[in-house]
Amino acid sequence: MSYVNDLQYYIDSSSIGILLEFLLVTTCISTIIYVVTKNQYISYLSSAPIFYFLSMLLYHNSHFILLVLAMTVQALVILFIQKKDLLKVISIKDKAHDNI
Repeated sequence: MSYVNDLQYYIDSSSIGILLEFLLVTTCISTIIYVVTKNQYISYLSSAPIFYFLSMLLYHNSHFILLVLAMTVQALVILFIQKKDLLKVISIKDKAHDNI
């Protein structure tokens, strides 16, 4: 419970924009890793260390819940990409089936 209580000291009105920017950069880097490697696990697991190092280098603190949030955002991006690829494959199969 102390993690949740300490979160109010990490997030204030001036740091919300910085944290959202870190989430965006983390998601972009992890998505590039996913596109290059085609491995969802490496991309998902790399999002937490990327966010942590960005946060520690540029903002000088981090929080466990924010790391989980970065991993959750990356998981949603991976699911969206996989759903898009699956819909593309289904439409190709439907077109092939219609041509027969």
